[in-house]
Amino acid sequence: MSTHIRDTRKRLGMTIYDLADRLGVTAGAISQMERSERDETIRMSTLKRALKAMGADLSTAAQDAPMAARHLLTARTAAASMARELAANDEDTALRIAIQSLDHFRHARTRAEIQDFLRAPRPIGDDRWDTLLATAIARDAKRRGIRPPAWTRKPALPEEWLPATPGHPAERYLDMIRATAEPELLEKGILMREKDLAVA
Repeated sequence: MSTHIRDTRKRLGMTIYDLADRLGVTAGAISQMERSERDETIRMSTLKRALKAMGADLSTAAQDAPMAARHLLTARTAAASMARELAANDEDTALRIAIQSLDHFRHARTRAEIQDFLRAPRPIGDDRWDTLLATAIARDAKRRGIRPPAWTRKPALPEEWLPATPGHPAERYLDMIRATAEPELLEKGILMREKDLAVA
C-alpha cells in the first residue's frame, strides 16, 4: 500500500481541490486516485501524472520519507512549490510556503529529519527567492545550534527587496522595515522582520 499522492499533497499544504485544479479534473477524481493508490489499483501513468503536477516523482516521493511521513515540508519541497507559485505569478503564496517551511524545520526533531530538511534544493529560478529561503533557513539552523549547509551561503542581493510587495513602497515605510529587519536578512538586502517570518 502506498500513499504518495496524499502524502505529497499534504506535505505541500495542498487541498484535493488544489491538485484537481492543477490536473484539470474534479476533486472526486483526486479522491478516487488516492483511494486507488491506497488499494494498489492505480495505473502507474496516473500516479506519475499526479506526482508530476506537484513537482515530484516516485523517487523524490520515496526520498522525502523522514519529513514526508509527518507531512512536513523540506527545503527541497518548499523550493519546488515556491518555483511553481512564482511561475503562476503568485508571490504571496510563494512567501507563505517559505515561511511555512521554517515552521516545519522547527518540527524536525531527529537527526534524519534535520538532514532530510537541509538537503540542497533545486534553484527556484529567481535569485531573490533563492536567497530568502537559503538565508532564512541558515538563520534558523544557527539558532538551533545546527551548522547551516553550504548551499545556504548566498551573496547579498544587488538591490534591497521587500518580498511579495507590488509597486514601490514609500521610503518612510521602507525605513520602518529596515529599522526592525532581521539582521541576517538585512545583510543580504532582504527587508523582513521577525514577525514576518512567523506562521500566521
